[in-house]
Amino acid sequence: MDIVPEIARRRAYRSISSEALDPAAVARMLEAATLAPSCYNNQPWRFIAVSSPEALAAVRPHLSEGNAWATEAPLLVLVCTKPSLDCRLEEGRDYALFDAGLATMNLILQAEREGMIAHPIAGFNPKKAKAACGVPADFVLITVVVCAKRGENKHLVEWQLEREKGERQRKPREAVVFADRWNGEA
Repeated sequence: MDIVPEIARRRAYRSISSEALDPAAVARMLEAATLAPSCYNNQPWRFIAVSSPEALAAVRPHLSEGNAWATEAPLLVLVCTKPSLDCRLEEGRDYALFDAGLATMNLILQAEREGMIAHPIAGFNPKKAKAACGVPADFVLITVVVCAKRGENKHLVEWQLEREKGERQRKPREAVVFADRWNGEA
């Protein structure tokens, strides 16, 4: 099967370098994010590229203890939206989160193409991280994408080291993809 190489290679590595990133590569990553599709072309995503020493120092303390490895990153991208920026449909189908996810994946795949890691994390204090970057209270901070080059295994605990070195783990396709009718667990 011929899969796009960046998709096939992408991993959520944690062994990162604090080395500065090429500004042109970062610009391409952020541009790729803005090219994602969205409902009615609303483009509800908002990205905050945190890279100055002062801004990084303001955000890093709000990462969870399990993400201590991320404190080495030279770039943290905060991904935000609010439901009113996008299509709001029946049964709670607020497209802002979906569309921001599409844009984030574009960023991640471009980072892979640039030879970087872009690892989205959920372990952070959203209220404090938003305050550190001046994000309005009515916005949702969905994820922080840790962006860096590959590096040392600093700050990794045992289970993180095992995942770093082990084979990529994916559920079997038949557990998540069905033909014609639902055929999975609830």
